Amino acid sequence: MLRPLRLLLTAVAVTGLVSACAPVPPRTAPEPGTLLLDTLFYISARAREEGRAVVRLADTLEYGLVISEQSVRRDPHEGSVDFVVVDSVRLTRSEFVTALRARTVTASDTSAFAVFYTHGFGTSLREAWQHSASSGLRSRGTQPWVVFAWPSIGSGVAIPTTGDPFHTAYRLDSTSAVASRGSYARALTAVHEAVGGSRLLMVAHSLGGQLVGETLMADTVLRGALSRDPLRALAFVSPDVNAEHFGDVLVPSVRPLTHRLVLYASADDRVLFMSQVVNDSERAGRIARARIGALVRGGLETVDMTDGAYADSPFIHAFGTRHALRRKSGALFDIIQIVGGRQDPLCRETLGTAQRLSTGVWKLRAGTLPALSELARCAPTAFAPR
Repeated sequence: MLRPLRLLLTAVAVTGLVSACAPVPPRTAPEPGTLLLDTLFYISARAREEGRAVVRLADTLEYGLVISEQSVRRDPHEGSVDFVVVDSVRLTRSEFVTALRARTVTASDTSAFAVFYTHGFGTSLREAWQHSASSGLRSRGTQPWVVFAWPSIGSGVAIPTTGDPFHTAYRLDSTSAVASRGSYARALTAVHEAVGGSRLLMVAHSLGGQLVGETLMADTVLRGALSRDPLRALAFVSPDVNAEHFGDVLVPSVRPLTHRLVLYASADDRVLFMSQVVNDSERAGRIARARIGALVRGGLETVDMTDGAYADSPFIHAFGTRHALRRKSGALFDIIQIVGGRQDPLCRETLGTAQRLSTGVWKLRAGTLPALSELARCAPTAFAPR
């Protein structure tokens, strides 16, 4: 009986979404054991062979949406979330723009916005869907998420050519990210056309930070569009970008394109540590404690997420990569509720989610995240991001 129910739910969700009537999934505080139906937009630059997405750049973009079930075992901001794809639907570019606009731009909620997420190293198409859905749930937001999937190697492992599978996979993904810049520019153009800059929060994770940053710096047509209608915010999370290049070149170049520019970094990111070894340079997303001032730049809001709330088991936290955005509940809350919500940075102190260091960097605190109702305690914002 479960299969017919899933098909019915899929039909309702897809039809409702395209007609702007899809219900928003309850992401605030689902009870343990809850089964949630979620809708995710995606744009894929991956080629397909016999219907399967492969690690090769496609000639054209694939637009679509994914219907998924997420089973919440306990508090999703602390525990694991099971993800099952119920169905996926491909759309034309025009259908995609129409559906995303209808889901985001409503006269009844002028504060609504969409999240455009670009994944990082070692991520398959299915993983990109799963990571985005989990991140949306743990952010406590109701915003539609759009994920851009470039042809990364899933799981971050490739047949080694140098005796080091991480090194080989990393080099292949770096090459793929560079080759995907044109596709990314077209994808961002479609999303920007759908919702406009003021309703668009962009999130670039890991190696996706290279793809996003370099595209925004080099694509003159895209820069023109964003200069006229800037982004609501642009967040680089654990960016796998040379730290000096990020601070001295990328930041001043992209700053005019967004109302708010934020860097989320940590001191214990093990993937970025390996990247530093491969590239022989410090990465912007990994904090060197003795040189944290290097991450402070004019017009850049820097957040240290090392101690922020973290989801999943203590075992994963202790022995995992500490790189995955989907597990960083504290950072996700900050990205969506503080940055996306256009709260003054001082709201972090009011809520007790972060403290401001003498360097100007915001350091997330460990512990339970506040209820969304607590946001009302923050003073009406007079914050002028630009």
